[in-house]
Amino acid sequence: MLSYRKLIAPAGAVADLFVSGGALTLIANLGQAAADYAAQGQEAKPDVHEVRREIEADLKESKRRVVIAIDDIDRLSASEVRDLFRVVKATADFPNTRYLLAFDIRTVTEALSVVQHTDGVAYLEKIVQIPFRLPEPAPGQLMAIVAEGVNEIASQQDEIDDEERKETSEALDLLSFYGLGSLWDNMRRVNRFLDSLRLMLPAVAGEVRLVNFVLLEALRVTEPRAYEGILDGQNPLLGTGTGAEVLLTRGSRDSQEEINRATATLVDAICGATEHTELGGVIRRILEYLFPRVESATGGIGAHGPDRLDEWANTKRVCVEEYFRIATSWSLSPGAITDAEVRDLVNITDPATLRGRLHIYDHDARDGVNFKSVLAKLGPFYRSEADPPALETITRVVLGEERVDRSYGSMLLLAEGALKRMSDPERKRQVLKETIEVHRLLPLTADLLKELGKEHGWFDWEAPPDEYRTLPTAQFNEVVDTALEDLRKQAQETSLLSRRPLSESLYFWRVATIWRAGTDEDEPRAYLEELVEDQDSFVALVRALIGEEAAGRIAKNEALPEESSVVTQLQPLWVFRLDRKARAQAHTLLDENISAEDRALLEWFVRTHESENRRIGDQQSPKVT
Repeated sequence: MLSYRKLIAPAGAVADLFVSGGALTLIANLGQAAADYAAQGQEAKPDVHEVRREIEADLKESKRRVVIAIDDIDRLSASEVRDLFRVVKATADFPNTRYLLAFDIRTVTEALSVVQHTDGVAYLEKIVQIPFRLPEPAPGQLMAIVAEGVNEIASQQDEIDDEERKETSEALDLLSFYGLGSLWDNMRRVNRFLDSLRLMLPAVAGEVRLVNFVLLEALRVTEPRAYEGILDGQNPLLGTGTGAEVLLTRGSRDSQEEINRATATLVDAICGATEHTELGGVIRRILEYLFPRVESATGGIGAHGPDRLDEWANTKRVCVEEYFRIATSWSLSPGAITDAEVRDLVNITDPATLRGRLHIYDHDARDGVNFKSVLAKLGPFYRSEADPPALETITRVVLGEERVDRSYGSMLLLAEGALKRMSDPERKRQVLKETIEVHRLLPLTADLLKELGKEHGWFDWEAPPDEYRTLPTAQFNEVVDTALEDLRKQAQETSLLSRRPLSESLYFWRVATIWRAGTDEDEPRAYLEELVEDQDSFVALVRALIGEEAAGRIAKNEALPEESSVVTQLQPLWVFRLDRKARAQAHTLLDENISAEDRALLEWFVRTHESENRRIGDQQSPKVT
């Protein structure tokens, strides 16, 4: 067969016939056959009829039927189409051999008319003996195949449950009413989409909402220009980029209208990017389904708020930036843990066990994965879906942590959000009191109680009615009294000086004393003043206020990465009007024989004191917030 191929191959041909495992297979570029034959020289040329007779004899002797299927002929160039049919014509009458040719009739006949300078239809009739035209798909048939394929592919992923597959089927059915099936106008497009989904879904299964990923992939495969427009305009679409949420929820009417106009313009551009203008409507429907921001901007329906963002994040929708990145990059974002890890963690109801598991992430080898990033991933669940036992667990865990790293703010928000979602005031009171009894009053708990105090009029805030407060007045006062009692014990035991950040404990002590006892700040001020006046305690106080890491850098004459935040921790000395006394004590100690580390620290304190006085005014004391 190889010899016969070389004898009949036309110059520039596009197919190569060869025998493989007893069957004939068609592959690209028969033109190489002519070059092979020329290299052999004319003397080696066998008789074509003799070779043909040998092939016919072999085919008859094999008693096997051979079917050669050639698909996508209409995707070849005009000259390649002609060469292919020449090869078919030359080999079509082999015994027990049939060709099954699949192509678009109009494309192929037009190509043959151009290169043959004759009627392409008439030329084709001489070669194709039995034409069979496939019927056009019935309305909705391709969409049904897509929906069935999506469900089948999703069912192979353990991370995707029946409920999510049902939701996807219902969404596809709903959007098909608006023309979703128009994205797939032939089986080739259907197969390309399903093949892509089969390849990509395992990488993100369980990490992003299935229906969201399916719709984005549908646009990526069938309408790549519209998909690129989504990638380029993701910030307005998500509505959670810098400034977007502020404009929607708290901005002026003019600013809201401005961002709405910009979003509407972007949506028009995405819908207009397709070469098939009839698809603009369904692309718009997909955008509205995926991104609530679009419906808000173009239809004026609703606005975004933190509660909705938590809900969307918890359900892994692509309108949240993290899940949009997962869906469009087919991988987890740096710092993200898997959905399986999240489910495992939120199902833990023992605080000690959960705390131990979370601490493991302090040493995780994955890029960006740490205690803070994991808390951020868990936050939406606890703020939108968690039941009372889970809320109690995370509250006890977070309020038992004493950290001065970047996770502090995340822990405070998580504890406050979880506590507010607990419905039973008595359980809230009990959780807070038991946390203080077990872990002492840590700065984070003191900070949380300050935030809850605003609901009771602290810091001159307007207090709402009791039924709208996180804790009713009686329960809140009981917790505050428990916290104050523990603070006094810590001060007596000298353990308070080891709290980080110490300033939060001092500020709470001050405002809680004023609120509960109706007295001035005598207790915390007396405690601080005693530390300032005692030479041995003063250096320890400065270290406690700014932290050991900052003190160590100062001792080595190293720059502080965030000096302004370090200086802020010294503010209790100004708040309690002890800054001048502290400066005098620093000068006294600098005149004595002290260690190099203490000298560097006190010299830095004196310089900082002078610059702070210039900033706030020597007679003005900062306010506690």
